[in-house]
Amino acid sequence: MSKNIQNDMKVVVTGHRLHKLESYNHQWIKLAIHESLQKLQHIHGYIRGYVGMASGVDLWFCQSCIDLKISYVACIPFDKQEDGMSYSDVQLRQYFINHADCVRKVRNSWMVEEAEMGLIIWDGNKGGTHNVIQQLIERKKSFIWINPVSCIIWPCLINTDPI
Repeated sequence: MSKNIQNDMKVVVTGHRLHKLESYNHQWIKLAIHESLQKLQHIHGYIRGYVGMASGVDLWFCQSCIDLKISYVACIPFDKQEDGMSYSDVQLRQYFINHADCVRKVRNSWMVEEAEMGLIIWDGNKGGTHNVIQQLIERKKSFIWINPVSCIIWPCLINTDPI
């Protein structure tokens, strides 16, 4: 995991749960997450992830973090979050919780506040992912938008200087 927590680039991930990703190319999304993290790691050195531990994107993010030796904080928004997940996802989630740098019981707003930028896997629909994007924009934090509809990765760099 990360060696220098004080100087890590803090990245919050948000994206759809598995059931909302049924019609999209899972392999492409996983590769896009992995490559985006790899690029951020190359640019910034150390990365520290903040992940909400839901099925789908969150678990794929955790796998990339482990593969790339990136530390992450398992952010659990509520008790029994795993209810409704498949047995294999519950087992995988627990594995990732056990390998997290630390575990926190917090919501999306805390993760956005802590992070310096976001990694967003979003199909353009309203919901929790859209809310995180709005919070990132309000706080003038850049993000990488992985669009599963068009299979395009968009760097969204927010200019913090007033116009």
